[in-house]
Amino acid sequence: RVKFIQQDLFEANISEATVVTLYLLTSVNLKLRPKLLRELKPGTRVVSHDFSMGEWKPDKTSEVSDYWEDHTVYYWVVPANVTGTWKWTMPASAGKKRYVLKLDQQFQQVNGTVFAGVSEMPIEDAVIRGDRLQFTMEQKLNGLIVRMLFEGRVSGNSIKGSVKLGAEPGADKGRWRAKRDPFTITPLDSTN
Repeated sequence: RVKFIQQDLFEANISEATVVTLYLLTSVNLKLRPKLLRELKPGTRVVSHDFSMGEWKPDKTSEVSDYWEDHTVYYWVVPANVTGTWKWTMPASAGKKRYVLKLDQQFQQVNGTVFAGVSEMPIEDAVIRGDRLQFTMEQKLNGLIVRMLFEGRVSGNSIKGSVKLGAEPGADKGRWRAKRDPFTITPLDSTN
């Protein structure tokens, strides 16, 4: 299940890889980083021995010792690009309510704001892991503040998933599906 290819590192097609292991200097990792983020599928694992990816913080690090020295192993999961403006509608007491979500992303760190009518709500606890996005927001519904947990799978310019109203076990759960305006996407790597 391992394939070895002898080609130029920057020209090789790496899009089918599910795991990429590196033992390159940080300076080479930084030059390779845009290609990794652009070509690898969300969820692909990247492991580097001793050398980091600059401001792309690892998801995990491990210290490994051999007889002569200590080594750091860095581990990343390639995140889906969720930048841009997403739109969806959901049932409400007076029909359907339209939502607009504007997301910014730096590698696996995501933040953003949801707009619903005249309401503006920051998202909280946003997590992107591979193609899975999760965030919460608080919204006033029928005079009460309700915490909403959104979970979904990103596929290109679409997110499909579930939304849970409230934090209690057994809270109402519904479906949501958002579409992104493709003209609002920005690259994940600032060096692109």
